Amino acid sequence: MAKQLDGKVAIVTGASYGIGKAIADLFSIEGAKVILAARDETKGKAALEDVRRRTDAIFVKTDVSKSSEVKKLVDEAIAKFGRIDILVNNAAVAPLGTILDSTEETWDYTIDVNLKGVFLCCKYVIPHMLRNRGGSIINIGSINSFMAMENEAVYDASKGGVLMLTRAIALDFAKSNIRANCICPGAIETPLLMSQLKMAPDPEKVTKDLIAKHPVGRMGKPEEIAKAALFLATDSSSFITGTTLAVDGGILAGWPS
Repeated sequence: MAKQLDGKVAIVTGASYGIGKAIADLFSIEGAKVILAARDETKGKAALEDVRRRTDAIFVKTDVSKSSEVKKLVDEAIAKFGRIDILVNNAAVAPLGTILDSTEETWDYTIDVNLKGVFLCCKYVIPHMLRNRGGSIINIGSINSFMAMENEAVYDASKGGVLMLTRAIALDFAKSNIRANCICPGAIETPLLMSQLKMAPDPEKVTKDLIAKHPVGRMGKPEEIAKAALFLATDSSSFITGTTLAVDGGILAGWPS
């Protein structure tokens, strides 16, 4: 039985753990050759070992906020596999704070990783997709792309930007058969989120309150975001571009009573 991504080559950023790791794993199960990109070389190489059990894959240490490193990532992908069919822009940071709490350095760092990183990866990958006569770009936004969350001002701004950049790319390259879509997760049980919850003054209460905001009554799992990414990576979504897929347990539908 043919796998859904047989013959495809995918770059996944922020692939060392959490959502990125889950996407890399599922893509490898479905037959894609995978380039894992992340800043943490130790975690990245550990993730690579899992993926290599199923498919041909490489890890490239990458800070997506740096043009030279993104160019190197794409060059290594082409040198190894000759093409890029799928790009998943998942790398992100999530600082807490209001505008008054946040430093200019925090603003620059967050925008550089969360928004400039998407810009750079698309800028260097799209020329190869044009040569391939098509491709799928999947940007990981957030429910914060649509709604501000208390004490997350800089993160809100960055994820709002990811949504609009996704739409701009979709519009500009639709006639070239390059699709761009944005997955907007709710609260997902990732190491990043769980570590933030543990730092709260009352972790149990904060976690309970966060879960209560989701009508389904639980947080999501990285594998559930990976399944949404798989759909957007395949021809099953061939008529979908410039849109958002909220994988959020219903949080954007409204507040449960």
